[in-house]
Amino acid sequence: MRRRSWMMVLVLLWPAGVFAADEETPSRAAATMEEVVVTGTRFEERIERIPANITVIDEEDIRNSNARSIPDLLRSEEGIVVRDILGTGKTAQVDLRGFGEAAPYNVLVLVDGRRVNEIDLSGVDWTQIPIEHIERVEILRGTGSVLYGDNAVGGVINIITKIPSQELALAAGATFGSYSFNAGRFSVGGGKGKFTGSLFGSYESTDGYRENNEFRAKDLGGRIIFDATDSLVFNLSGSYHADDYGLPGPLPKEELESSRRKSLDPTDEAETDDSYLKLGFDMDLESYGNLVADLSYRERDSKSDFPDPLFPYVLDSTVDTWAFTPRHVWRTDISGHGNTLIAGADLYRSEQDLKTFSGVFTAATTLSGVADISKDSYGLYLSDEFSITERLLLSLGARYEKAEYDLYQKDLSAFPLAPLDQTIKDSEPAYSAGLTWLYSGKSSLFARANRSFRFPLTDELVLFDYGVGKIRVNTELEPQTGKHYEVGIRHFFSPLIQANVTLFRADINDEIFYNRATFTNENYEETLHQGVEAGARAELFKVLTLFGNYTYEKATFEGGPFDGNDIPAVPRNKLNVGIRVHDVVPGLVFSALYNYIGSSYFISDQANRFEKLESYYTIDVRLSYAWKRINAFVGVNNVTDKEYSEYGVIGGTPLRPFFYPAPERNWIAGLELAF
Repeated sequence: MRRRSWMMVLVLLWPAGVFAADEETPSRAAATMEEVVVTGTRFEERIERIPANITVIDEEDIRNSNARSIPDLLRSEEGIVVRDILGTGKTAQVDLRGFGEAAPYNVLVLVDGRRVNEIDLSGVDWTQIPIEHIERVEILRGTGSVLYGDNAVGGVINIITKIPSQELALAAGATFGSYSFNAGRFSVGGGKGKFTGSLFGSYESTDGYRENNEFRAKDLGGRIIFDATDSLVFNLSGSYHADDYGLPGPLPKEELESSRRKSLDPTDEAETDDSYLKLGFDMDLESYGNLVADLSYRERDSKSDFPDPLFPYVLDSTVDTWAFTPRHVWRTDISGHGNTLIAGADLYRSEQDLKTFSGVFTAATTLSGVADISKDSYGLYLSDEFSITERLLLSLGARYEKAEYDLYQKDLSAFPLAPLDQTIKDSEPAYSAGLTWLYSGKSSLFARANRSFRFPLTDELVLFDYGVGKIRVNTELEPQTGKHYEVGIRHFFSPLIQANVTLFRADINDEIFYNRATFTNENYEETLHQGVEAGARAELFKVLTLFGNYTYEKATFEGGPFDGNDIPAVPRNKLNVGIRVHDVVPGLVFSALYNYIGSSYFISDQANRFEKLESYYTIDVRLSYAWKRINAFVGVNNVTDKEYSEYGVIGGTPLRPFFYPAPERNWIAGLELAF
């Protein structure tokens, strides 16, 4: 595996005399009055003008949670189900609108607008950005295929990191918790003249809840913003992440009942090196709008080691990704009606170098397979927001995207299959149409219809056909498409009391799923995803905040061999209720959160033959105190010490349920100094 030093990058990101600070966090009331997002339109827009169910997890929410990873933050959000296989956030599945096992490939994840989904089945690495360096997380529910293309079927999650300012700021902190958890972090920044910049670093270590569940990670990164002129701003950012972790694997029911914390795979392990560099600019063209572009490069090395005593196996992968995403945003009037037009292109190229090593009764040192895989995608899009009246907005958009795969694989084992060397091309359109009625202040009604698509992943395209003795492309696998419809209301009873309800339906054609019966990724002709998302928030008496949400979701197969069956791993019901008491004693904040997840079928149980994974609930509490430059907190997760599993799969011989047990009661505490 290649390991490169990114110290040169960090030197480039840190010119002499430049420091960074985070912008002052406004009060919740002020933020509510002027809340803007970028994910729904790819430019700054007030949230009430967008015809979609969008919410924001801001700095205050992050600061008052017990979250150690981004999936932990997302658990309490409506319409989102989190399945954390390892309990560390590393390989967590985040499901928006009910895609079950395939959720990681139907939700697009961005970091500052930069796509981080992989081209293969490895999914999203949620630990690549430390939670302490996040300003906010924007969640777009429902498809975002017009603006973002591939993967954005169930929704889009945009992780936005902190922006440096001119003020000098220093911060350092440490956190401790159950299972030998400890973490340290620092940040420094400020500005001088036309430059502002920031530098951050962190380290995290835990032994984990189970045997062979350790996780060690380190991060280093920074950002520079250069105001070249009044109309031209450049930004440069980069980071380096490295980790190693155990893979404890699942437990059958009998082992789960005897010892939840054991592992049947005590030596399986993996490691990752992940780094990126992004250069962008924003040019103000005055009456001709803004021209924005980002050029980025990412290198991700990963290694998985399965040292089975009989047939050990090692997988070594390097993926290099280049991206260029220019766009033009033009705000103007058309016959007295406001109009915002955005036109852009998304160009991506990913190259994967894959090697496998194996052995028979010996260490896995023999090269047994090689692959050189690439994916090029080209997307062109156009989106327009037109003010029919001052309070009635029409949104229209269209996209065309083309994907080209170059697949080369060669089996070098003792009985090799014929090699694969083939090029595959696919293309798909997307469209969107939406109406928003601002009927009173920030209150609004919206409706929209969309077409989505998802191209197959590289792993899904390749078949090992032992019947004919060759590796071949799964030519029967088609791109997945869908038609989406939703209506919703956001109502403000007062500036500090609000509620929202969204009804949604998605008719998916050729949904891609893994069929365990055939050991093949296949298309299911039709599936249906429908439900309701409801949420509310109230700030009372200046010291009490109440919030909660409920999601009902029904995802089913339509027609075919599983007609009417539930899609596995999609619970029908989800409920979250929280309370926050603050400033009764100055600087003291108490928060509590109740999370309930309903039962669902195990992954790979499309026939709905087996028992369901049981429903569960957790209660988390936290007490924090801020005084001058000191911030301290202590929290307890799963206060009632529930035993549950977020993730379960059908497997083995004979077929039976396997469980990934979640942690029982655990604690976390931390201290931070900021100057």
